[in-house]
Formats: sequence, C-alpha cells, structure tokens
Amino acid sequence: MSVDDFHQGSLSTPPHKLEFIRWHLPTPETVKLNFDGSLQGNSAAGGYILRDWRGEIIVAGASNYGDTSVIMAESRALREGLQAALQFGLPRLEIEGDNSVVIGALQKKSEVPWQIKNITQDIHTLIQQTENVQLLHIYREANMATDWLSKFGHSIADTWSTTEWVSSDFRAILHDDRNGRTLVRRGA
Repeated sequence: MSVDDFHQGSLSTPPHKLEFIRWHLPTPETVKLNFDGSLQGNSAAGGYILRDWRGEIIVAGASNYGDTSVIMAESRALREGLQAALQFGLPRLEIEGDNSVVIGALQKKSEVPWQIKNITQDIHTLIQQTENVQLLHIYREANMATDWLSKFGHSIADTWSTTEWVSSDFRAILHDDRNGRTLVRRGA
C-alpha cells in the first residue's frame, strides 16, 4: 500500500504496528548497490543495480542461474554487483539487500550457510578491494528495482548488464525511488 493511499482507507492494523518504508539515496561520493534474487519453480535468477547520490543508474545487471536456490541467487547477484562496482572504479559503497541470511552472514552476525560459503569468501575478497563498504538489510519494499531485475533474469539465457534502461516499468520504479515513494509495511 502506498502512503498516498494510507489516509484514504481504513486499515485493520493498529497505527503503531505500521512502518513507512522507502529507498534512500546514498550519501554524496558514495554509490548504492542493491541486489536481489528470485526463484520461479526450480529456476533462480538475480539482479543488481548501482546508483549514484542522485539516484541515477550507473549500471544494472541480471543473470539466470538455472536450477539453484534463492540464497545462491542472492549471493551471486551481490558478487556480480561488487565486481561491476570495481570495474567502474567505485570504491565507496552502501550495499543493501532484503535477504537477512546473506546480510547477516556477511556482517558476521550469523553463521555462513554452507551453500554460500565460497561465494561469501569471494565477496569478502572483493570488499577488501574497496575503500569503504556498509552492508545493510532492508525490507523488500525498499528493494523494488532489484526485485524487478531479478525477475527479469528469468527471461534471459545467461548474464546481461546495461548502463541505460528502456523498460518503462523499470524507469517508473527508478523515478519513484528518486522521488521518495514511501510504502506502508504492516508489522507483526
């Protein structure tokens, strides 16, 4: 539910159990890397996007990983996003993802699942090549651009990236993010 619709209807959730969620611009001189994974049947895909402090796209990518788990797709999408950041010479990153297992493992707050142990080692090696990295868990509502990219990954054969985008649906998400679209998340 958009915050614009919030005041027009009634909700059964008490107001103190609601959170307002949005994607935030990175700080100046920092790039935001969002990543996500998707599972459709037995097929996994992932996506990432790098945006500057104005919310402008630097590069976006998607991959079809085939028969694997969503945690593998999430981890691989993050690794590909980090590789792209380094290729573009972007050493100061705010990394956000909506998979708390992957983020927690990388923050060393939880045990690394065995399935992604090698990928997390690669990610830590890539992070060592940067100047400054922040890893943050966000809610899905603040990760809509990479949710779209990860779903797009199911429609391609391998790996794809671009510095421009022509899809009007994707452009609308980027526009809404830049303009502070706020969504309501109902708490438990």
